[in-house]
Amino acid sequence: MRRLLAVLAIVITLPAAALMAGAVPLPASAPTEAMAAADQRHRIYVLSNGFHAGIALPADTMLANMGGERGVMAAIGLDEAHHPVDPDAVRYWLFGWGSRTAYTSLREVRDLTVGIAARALAFDEAVMHVQPLGDLGTPRPGLYAIDVSDDQLSALTGSIAGWFADREPYTGVTQGVGDRFFAGRGRFTPWHSCNAWAGRRLREAGIGVGHWTPLAQTLEFGLARVAADQAR
Repeated sequence: MRRLLAVLAIVITLPAAALMAGAVPLPASAPTEAMAAADQRHRIYVLSNGFHAGIALPADTMLANMGGERGVMAAIGLDEAHHPVDPDAVRYWLFGWGSRTAYTSLREVRDLTVGIAARALAFDEAVMHVQPLGDLGTPRPGLYAIDVSDDQLSALTGSIAGWFADREPYTGVTQGVGDRFFAGRGRFTPWHSCNAWAGRRLREAGIGVGHWTPLAQTLEFGLARVAADQAR
């Protein structure tokens, strides 16, 4: 009975703790005035489908703080030729981290099974996902536009780069949208989820989302606040 009560307490308190932690904002480390003075802003996006979030970085940007590489793929050390798309049509590259079992099996929430969920939550090995995107246009539900400085973009790119365990993609593993999966670092856990990973990458670049964002909703709460602050 005590064990059952302990499990129930965890089940009840973990989501509540996540919501509270996700609601606590962190200040942006790079003020808007600094970006305006340098006249160097870059538009990034965070895409969320309600259970998973990824970070989209501009495809063709000179990253002076990362060896002068042109484009985030070159800065990260990835070969665009691995992706069967017209490189001239790519405007953004979407990066995500997550459970290998869930990430490579799910296209929609309805694809989720008990077996996939159980394996993902049992400290599953991680993968990185890279997907080419075209123009993203006007923000819409689940799409958050954020303007960042040169330093923030370089910090974000460098932070993402550190989570690739291998620069060669898995053979034959794809969602069919010109995307590729790569071996990632770390393990997926209920407290270090794909959304917690995305939130931490953003915070390390000075983008003030919540302290802990294991759920897509906790991450989106902070993203909406950041986007609203920048629109003022």
